[in-house]
Amino acid sequence: MKDSKNIYELLNNMKIDLDDYEKEELSDVEKQNLKRTFGSGAMKKFNFKKFVSIAAALVLVAGALGQTDFGKGVYAAAESKISEITYSVGKSLDIERDIEPYANVVNQVVEDKGIAVKITDAIIDKDELILTTIFDTGREVNSFCLDYDVFINGKKINNGRSGTMGPIDESKNLYFAADYIDVKDIDTSSDIDIRIKIDEINYHLKDKEERIKGNWEFEFTANGGELNANTNVIPLEYQFAIDGIQYSLNEYRYNPVSQKIIGKINGKGRNDYDVELKGFDSLGNEVVFYLSRSSKDEMVFKYEDIKGDLSDDIESISLTPYAVKFPEESGRMNNDFKQAGEEFTIYLNN
Repeated sequence: MKDSKNIYELLNNMKIDLDDYEKEELSDVEKQNLKRTFGSGAMKKFNFKKFVSIAAALVLVAGALGQTDFGKGVYAAAESKISEITYSVGKSLDIERDIEPYANVVNQVVEDKGIAVKITDAIIDKDELILTTIFDTGREVNSFCLDYDVFINGKKINNGRSGTMGPIDESKNLYFAADYIDVKDIDTSSDIDIRIKIDEINYHLKDKEERIKGNWEFEFTANGGELNANTNVIPLEYQFAIDGIQYSLNEYRYNPVSQKIIGKINGKGRNDYDVELKGFDSLGNEVVFYLSRSSKDEMVFKYEDIKGDLSDDIESISLTPYAVKFPEESGRMNNDFKQAGEEFTIYLNN
């Protein structure tokens, strides 16, 4: 996430029509974040409801989650070369500080149809499940995407997802991925049972696409108690309006893994804008929070690590909202963000 290229310029040179690839309806925020992701380098954040077929139309897609067919059993570590590959959870999430104490080690490898998947770690960050994965395509591919389902405590999850991904080496067949799955309606204060089920992988080769059906399935248990105990919440009372629609920012939530600002849109208005919160911390470092997801009930802004982790030594963050209207139809993205409110300051409880 430290690439400073203007991704809007890169994306505007690409022909992307999300409407042609929607399997399920996405919000404007999710469409905008998808377009931001593709075309901006090896490892970028993207957002999607059920990314499946949308990502198939674009370029790189992470979501490399694997699974075992429990009738066949989880493959022994020696069965696949990725079992010997280590990739730290911090590196997968592009976090410099040590977050190993908050990771639930999974290290399960599943192989089917010559494709091996290894879920390495799972982190429960209150209302978010984070999975880190290594993926061996078995051959060179330009990109790939997965059709997969997530089950928590036996219940299928259809909430929003986002992620990062990138190559591990120059082979074009080894990738790491990290997926962020919204579990806001689930009690994560104790152990939760997780099942990941993949039944289709789409390869994008040099001149064609190839769809591979198989059975990759994982089951494991994770707990977010330690990270939750190290999570700080600072109440906010800040509002701004765009075209008569009132936006409220209600809390800043931070821990060693993530930094989020939670808010909502008041009234019956629809969010037609992409919103960013930009400013500086008390040490003078540039800070940006991007709109990760938006619904009628909640908005979530996530810290964008343009220049690395937020320092543990900062005492405050001063931010100003900026907004740009989503295109009425799929087309060119607009980077012409305009100030949408006054500056506000978050004082940290250090």
